[in-house]
Amino acid sequence: MSSIAPLTVQTSNILKELNQAALAQRVPVENLDFDLLSYQTFFKGSVEEDWQLLYGDDLLTQTTENEIRSSVFLLRQEYKIRIQALTPHPYLTLNFTIATDKTKSRVIAVIDPSSKIPLVKGVHEWIKYAIIKKMLRSSLMIGLYDQNLELEIKRLLVKIQKEGPLKESYRLPIGEFFPPIMPINDKIILHYKNANQNNSMIEGVNPGDLILEYIFPKVGRSGRACTGQFISVPEPTVKYASYIVIDPETISSEQDEERIRFYAKVSGYVERKSGMFCISQELRIENASFKKTGSIETGIDKDISLIINQKKDLEDAIGTGINIDVQKLDVSGAVGRNAKIQACELKIDAQTHKKSEIHVSETANVHLHRGNLKAKDAHIDILESGKVEADTIHIQKMIGGEIIGRVIHVDTLYSNARIIALESITIQKIEGDGNNLIIDAHAIASYHKQIVDLETEIKAKTAELALETKELKTRKAVFAEKNSRIKEIQVRVLAKQKSGQTPMKADVIRLQQYKRDRELIQEGSERLVESEQILESLKERLEKLYEADLHAVITHHNIYNGHTRIVFIDPKNRQEYGISPEGKATHIRLRKEEEEKKFVLES
Repeated sequence: MSSIAPLTVQTSNILKELNQAALAQRVPVENLDFDLLSYQTFFKGSVEEDWQLLYGDDLLTQTTENEIRSSVFLLRQEYKIRIQALTPHPYLTLNFTIATDKTKSRVIAVIDPSSKIPLVKGVHEWIKYAIIKKMLRSSLMIGLYDQNLELEIKRLLVKIQKEGPLKESYRLPIGEFFPPIMPINDKIILHYKNANQNNSMIEGVNPGDLILEYIFPKVGRSGRACTGQFISVPEPTVKYASYIVIDPETISSEQDEERIRFYAKVSGYVERKSGMFCISQELRIENASFKKTGSIETGIDKDISLIINQKKDLEDAIGTGINIDVQKLDVSGAVGRNAKIQACELKIDAQTHKKSEIHVSETANVHLHRGNLKAKDAHIDILESGKVEADTIHIQKMIGGEIIGRVIHVDTLYSNARIIALESITIQKIEGDGNNLIIDAHAIASYHKQIVDLETEIKAKTAELALETKELKTRKAVFAEKNSRIKEIQVRVLAKQKSGQTPMKADVIRLQQYKRDRELIQEGSERLVESEQILESLKERLEKLYEADLHAVITHHNIYNGHTRIVFIDPKNRQEYGISPEGKATHIRLRKEEEEKKFVLES
């Protein structure tokens, strides 16, 4: 190693010179090192025909960024080096590699934790020089983009000073030259599909919802690698410039420099018909099934009507396990097992399965119902062992099953039905046995909640009133004890004032406190009266709710045969009053006579 004679050369390719020297000296290139004696940077652009010398390290003082990023710009460096045998540094063991990004426009040094970096004078320069030499071995230019190298080495040394030797690889940023700016290809973002969390067949939107977005193509910028090489970037791809055509009646748009945003003007679902996006409000399909459509859940807040017209008799219009959630639903065909329907308005012209669940916020019209239905107003042609809960219920024929409502009308009642109402049950004729007609306020969820809430509020108000009464009584007792002594103080203060003397400060404070105590007692008395009035009002409201059974009526326009059970349930104590009438009894009510309730039958 010591027999290698130092060699000084001027070159633009250090790695090439090292390889040639190793070949001439017949030693591995890894055994050779070099010292950088000096270097110069030259450039040639679109204006200069000859190479120009760069004074300093900042290219932008002698040319422009646009030119540096252009393909006609050329850049090179020449180095004066002395090649010599490799000798280890006596103090520093810096094991590291030089890494770049894909374009070689960004450079870092990855320092291995096995490195031994002493915190001694000169270590900063040793590290910097080692990094620069390895950059040159990697055919990277120096001096043009590594202005922050000093700062990054300082940060490394501070870290070692605070935390001790490196425990893992350390990434030390060296710098970046002119990284390319990649182009942006045009694209379309279908926001309405991204918002579809239920994987519904259609995507419901509300006015103002962002439904589509077109991103304009954007030209990139070529760059310059840390090797000095030009980095070319492609033109942006344009695929969708004419793809989006909208219906201006239902979709609006807003444009800026980067994109066009498209917003729904009306409620409905997004549809593409003949290449044009629009907001539709009516969807017609033959059936809803997992095989053909999947569930259809857009929400009843969106103005969407779904019309299902099943033409095949042996197939359900709404298949097993399908969920439907739309504002309006019109079904020609049957509803299958475990189907779940939610709508604002509903019409079913066939039958519902006994294990179907249907919730309707307004009006439901069903031909043959066997499942579970909750609605505001329910109109059923035939109820067969199904269940219905609604405010008002109209049924033409009822065969078994259970219905619960505020007002109930049944044209023909057959056998084994259970009818529960709050205000009235009206039956045109009964043609079977084993039916139960029940007046029960607690069976109506809203009425039950009112009663429970009032009972709870009265209980809390009663406890609060008892506490207020106790506190006021105590305050009055204390005030009464002070009352006899306060008169003496009043006389003493008045005498002092008449004689022109200043009353004692303690007497004045006692009189002020006495006045405040009297005011507090007055305020407490007023609050107590107000609380008593509130409590009384609550009790009156509760008593009216408790009288629901006395205001209800069961009407039958035919003859009772003795096999229909009539039951009125007291909302207050849940006591049942029942009869099984025979003969003509058009109206059956419950009347309170003194403390006893009795049936009244009117023909």
